[in-house]
Amino acid sequence: MEPQAAVEGLRRVSRTAFGHTHRLELMLAIAEISDGVCSLRDLADRLGVRPSSIQRPLDSLVELSLLSALPGGDTKFRHYIRNDSPAWAWARELADGVELTGVV
Repeated sequence: MEPQAAVEGLRRVSRTAFGHTHRLELMLAIAEISDGVCSLRDLADRLGVRPSSIQRPLDSLVELSLLSALPGGDTKFRHYIRNDSPAWAWARELADGVELTGVV
């Protein structure tokens, strides 16, 4: 699948599953970080979006205890750590479904 078609497919699935365009991409990006530590700025850069585009879904991941805020820093530069959860594998399953079915 073309990279842009894959991104569009992920965003469509994300809107359907979560009601937000970038939440699935955000979860996948966080799941792929080897040490599980991330920041809003780093994630926005990785996804090629403005930080404001992912602030709300990032906050919801904290509320769901999928991420924990590390002490210090302001909102843009605060660091978070990924908590263990089957949700990260489920996000990968959703993404794999997009790749297998070519949903766009």
